[in-house]
Amino acid sequence: MDRTHQTSARRKARLRLAAGLCWGSALAAGAATAGNSHDISASAPLASMSAAAEVAQPMPSVTALQQQIANRLAAPDCKGLLAQPAALVALQQLLRPQGLSIRVLGCPQAPAPWNQRVLAVTAVVLDGDKAQDTVRGALADGEEVDMGGDYRPTPWPQPGRAETDEVLSDESVSPDVQFNRRWLRSVLASQGFASLNGPWWGFVPK
Repeated sequence: MDRTHQTSARRKARLRLAAGLCWGSALAAGAATAGNSHDISASAPLASMSAAAEVAQPMPSVTALQQQIANRLAAPDCKGLLAQPAALVALQQLLRPQGLSIRVLGCPQAPAPWNQRVLAVTAVVLDGDKAQDTVRGALADGEEVDMGGDYRPTPWPQPGRAETDEVLSDESVSPDVQFNRRWLRSVLASQGFASLNGPWWGFVPK
């Protein structure tokens, strides 16, 4: 386990410990005010308890992840896409046990030589402790996996344009990002999508 993953694991351990301490403080405050005419809610650290509850939130269900995909593909920019939603649903089922999910970023119109709408997609961390066995980099729950560049389809990324070179070139990003991009391409390929020779986020049905 590298230093980034160790830091993620330690951070989660500290959050869980803090959650336990907050809960213990709430119980102690309740016991101290037992028999007192004041409402216990005035003494218990409710804000801390709320934060502790957020730390303990479970991963989204497969059904919720599938609905996110369905909603995004129903948006106007994706209606012309030839992608099969069932393939992305299957991918969500495959990735969730690994602490990961797929997020559709959009369906931009690609210029020649493709001349079609493409699927723009990335991966999201559901559980950093699990995800560290599959992808690399900082793995905060709820955040996108580091792919070394943002989703910027307008103007379409072109070679030689300084602001988009990083989006296009694997050679310009770190080894961890290169690994993550290869992984994303492989999991999309397993469901029938080919990667574009261009932006890392672009895929088309085979």
